[in-house]
Amino acid sequence: MADEFKYRGYSVNIALSGGEAIEVLKKDTFDIILSDYKMPNGNGMTLLNYVNSLSIRPLFFFVSGQSDMSINDCLSAGAKDFFAKPFDLEIMISEIENFLNLANS
Repeated sequence: MADEFKYRGYSVNIALSGGEAIEVLKKDTFDIILSDYKMPNGNGMTLLNYVNSLSIRPLFFFVSGQSDMSINDCLSAGAKDFFAKPFDLEIMISEIENFLNLANS
């Protein structure tokens, strides 16, 4: 996914855990976050709750292969969309770009 976003001209940062993502967010701002739900050192919902506490909030999107996830809970908590694995990368990027265009207009 990172390679495809880079190919399309986006600047991409990768965090390998929820805790690492929060540390990165303490130092920098982002337009979007694409997060797995299940990851080491904190899950995606913990990360989303941190993002919701920021004064400048990036658009937040979940990807997950977890079948026990409540998509409605994720959306109610502030995620813009939820992409269940496996997903079509082109459709995912198109939907994210639509949200980004709406946010910037």
